[in-house]
Amino acid sequence: MIQQITPAPRALTEVKILAKKHLRACQAGDAVALDKLAPLMNKQGLTQQDIQLKHCQSRLARELGFTDFNHCQRVLSGQAQIGEDLGTLFHSRRCDSLLNHWFSGFDEAQTFLQQSPQMVLLPYKKQFFVVNGPDYLDALGLKLSDPASIYCIWVGSETVAAYEAFALSLIRHKLS
Repeated sequence: MIQQITPAPRALTEVKILAKKHLRACQAGDAVALDKLAPLMNKQGLTQQDIQLKHCQSRLARELGFTDFNHCQRVLSGQAQIGEDLGTLFHSRRCDSLLNHWFSGFDEAQTFLQQSPQMVLLPYKKQFFVVNGPDYLDALGLKLSDPASIYCIWVGSETVAAYEAFALSLIRHKLS
């Protein structure tokens, strides 16, 4: 059975808005914004005048754990399916010290999750990890207005408000 990732349109819109703000900052000569794009500018031989929205979108997508903006867009728009690379948005090096349970298959991870209260199932590229929800939030230093939103369903074709809020919080946290 093919399973799609739940769409998070508000999270995708946030990435687009942040990319536009970053572009305006670069065009205004903001040193911090230009510094964030320096590796790309050096690699591609770009000047400040050459910077386009696509460059800012790509940088933000990579910072969030996606290969490029198209990858980010595919996952956050709900077009991605289980088995595809879902990026690393939901993982951080800060979580490495936690007791994470790793699975190569979604069904296997979901079976484990059903036996484990207080655990949350999250994607990492083509794999899945199950981690204690409160410990995960503490490790990230993430404060959610609704901490229970980490237990939301992120597989399915319908937008789920809790998942969307969780993804949006993670994006804002990673980019702050």
